[in-house]
Amino acid sequence: MASGAEAQGRRRPAIRFFWQLIASFAVVILLVGVGMFIAGRVALYGLARFGPMPTSTLWADRLATYYEEHGSWDGVQTLIETYPCGADWGPWDESWEVGYLLAAADGNVIAASEDGYGEPEPRIGGGLSPAELALSAPIVAGGEQIGFLYVSPLQQLRVGFTTMMSHSLRGFLIAGVGIGGSSLLIGLLISRRMARPLVRLTEATGAIASGNLDVRVPEHHPGELGELAAAFNRMAEDLARADSLRRDMTADVAHELRTPLAVIRGKLEGVLDGVYPASPEHLEPIIEETELLSHLVEDLRLLALAETGQLALSMSPTDIGDLLCDAAVNFGPQADDRGIALQVEVADGLPKALADARRIAQVLGNLLTNALRHTPRGGTVILCASCGDGVIELAVADTGSGIPPKDLPYIFERFWRGEKSRSRAMGGSGLGLAIAKQLVEMHGSAITVETAPGQGSTFRFSLPVAPDTP
Repeated sequence: MASGAEAQGRRRPAIRFFWQLIASFAVVILLVGVGMFIAGRVALYGLARFGPMPTSTLWADRLATYYEEHGSWDGVQTLIETYPCGADWGPWDESWEVGYLLAAADGNVIAASEDGYGEPEPRIGGGLSPAELALSAPIVAGGEQIGFLYVSPLQQLRVGFTTMMSHSLRGFLIAGVGIGGSSLLIGLLISRRMARPLVRLTEATGAIASGNLDVRVPEHHPGELGELAAAFNRMAEDLARADSLRRDMTADVAHELRTPLAVIRGKLEGVLDGVYPASPEHLEPIIEETELLSHLVEDLRLLALAETGQLALSMSPTDIGDLLCDAAVNFGPQADDRGIALQVEVADGLPKALADARRIAQVLGNLLTNALRHTPRGGTVILCASCGDGVIELAVADTGSGIPPKDLPYIFERFWRGEKSRSRAMGGSGLGLAIAKQLVEMHGSAITVETAPGQGSTFRFSLPVAPDTP
């Protein structure tokens, strides 16, 4: 448990799941933006490549081919009229009447497209102006210039715009397919990365439900997913430990019951068979074992009630000094028999505590029993009480053998014994500290232990000061 908490504390700062989603959306948006930028660049490149000027050159080449095939310009008017100027593109302007003008080598117009009203151009027979000649594309056939082709700026713009739009739409379609495919791929990768730990958790949860308590999941995921995995592993460890304690408790209860029952049965059978006389010498062990069984059953009942919250407390102002002195008197003979000094240290002016005197006396009794059991002859056990910030702090300290570090996480568990054979020989059931912990927690406090192997242990807990105590 401690190692898991320490590992979680050492884990580098995690990226929260919310920010992971935001980053994922940002990547997709960035991808779309880059794709649109590239598509726009392609469209601009198409505009520059397929602008109005190449239109004149294209039609000049077609007309040169026509001249070579026919040997003259006869019938060229029909070809030119196929492409009217399209004067309906905007407000009427005389400069827009001209769509296509074909002039001979001398500059005279020999063919023209229809104007905006469907009539042949009236300029046939006239000449091209110097400005029109400057914008015209030469028509060359057989190495000889045979004419000029003038295309109005409006017509070049329309053809160029149509070509540019066709090229741009194709570019945007290709870019859209690429962006969609890339976004889908990135979305799949991100979704898989986010879903993988959830899938593992689902599988591990199913394994736990089926009884496999050894399953664990990786904790290296960032943010809440890593925290969820760590919490799951801690839960699995707690369940495994609880299951192990349950099995151990069943075995310990069976052991604790088997020994006194065997003694009782053996003595009674001996008396019934006439092997032993029904004298106090042979009946007293039966009474002792019966009392041991009664104490064990009562401890189990008390612990079960405390853990389920069914144990009622009678809270009242309690003189803690009197409780400590009573405990010292009750356990004094036992301490004297073991050669242990039992001391009481109570601070002057100690106020009364709000507590159940009977249950706190039971806590002190359990702690004293544990301290005397693990303190060698010549040692000391001290009962202390002092004032804190709105609480009274109590401690039971001994100069005994101490608690090994590996046993510290388990000393408040049921039937836990660091030295099982020694504890049974001295009559311990392994329930005293578990009961003390539950009773202290019912008073709204917690019991802690400070220990050093070979130097002793100190158990501490606190109680609230009674409200009517100054």
